[in-house]
Amino acid sequence: MSGEQKEKVLIVDDQEALRGMLARLVARAGFEPVEAKDGREAIELFKKLSPVVVVSDVMMPELDGLALLQEVKRIDRGAAVILMTGLGSEEVLLQALRGGATNFFKKPFNTGELIQEIRTVAEYRREAARAVLSTPSLEEETKRFRIPSGDDRYFPVINQVALQLPMILPEEEILNLKIGIEEMMINAVEHGNLGISFAEKAAAIEAGTLRELVAERLAGAGGAKSVTVSSRLTRDRFEITVCDEGEGFDWRALPGVEAGNLLAFSGRGIFLTKIYFDEVRYNERGNEVTLVKGRMI
Repeated sequence: MSGEQKEKVLIVDDQEALRGMLARLVARAGFEPVEAKDGREAIELFKKLSPVVVVSDVMMPELDGLALLQEVKRIDRGAAVILMTGLGSEEVLLQALRGGATNFFKKPFNTGELIQEIRTVAEYRREAARAVLSTPSLEEETKRFRIPSGDDRYFPVINQVALQLPMILPEEEILNLKIGIEEMMINAVEHGNLGISFAEKAAAIEAGTLRELVAERLAGAGGAKSVTVSSRLTRDRFEITVCDEGEGFDWRALPGVEAGNLLAFSGRGIFLTKIYFDEVRYNERGNEVTLVKGRMI
């Protein structure tokens, strides 16, 4: 982040203690935190300050997270909204995700994971602002990448496959697709090639030892494996396939995209991707996933 002007992160929650804690962490991460105690105050601040990311509770007095999201998206279709939620708000949360929310975190959550998501979203928004215009005469484009398990620089690959997406999709849809693709790439490395289970990852995140767990698995046989990413873009359709060299998993056991499954399901990235994309297909073995999005403009 260059210059003195820091990107602003708007934190919305009626619990003052939680707001203050997140504000301190956001400031430590290099952003300028802005606090709002409810949705109405948040909307006024959003209009004035144009934050790069909004982090909001779902259940609040005055305006809930869904109403806030709808108003923020009316003001700026490209706005990024990350939601925080607890039990009892699943139906509202699912509506918000379908309405364009970027991600969600179940309370109590790991603050380090939330801060990393803020950084990720901010980076994608910066890239979008710097991106060259899509080529209107393009008829078809295919790309293929091979990524070693130890290389976690996902941004260059994702930005490459998404470069021409404005040809078929509005800009506000593309951020969430990038987040979904990254989630699948992370799953391919951590769960696929390195064999880290959802339970092991959740425990490591809670203990703050995920980096050490990944490094330990990379030092073993999983470190020699790679992930292949293949994409195809036409005038009507975007398709991307992520394939790992792991043993696969039983994708048939994945829960459906329903409010009752939302907070119970540990594979948040898969759940989000099913919302963002029109189609999510696994191969028989479960080590390859194909995501499809049709033309929207």
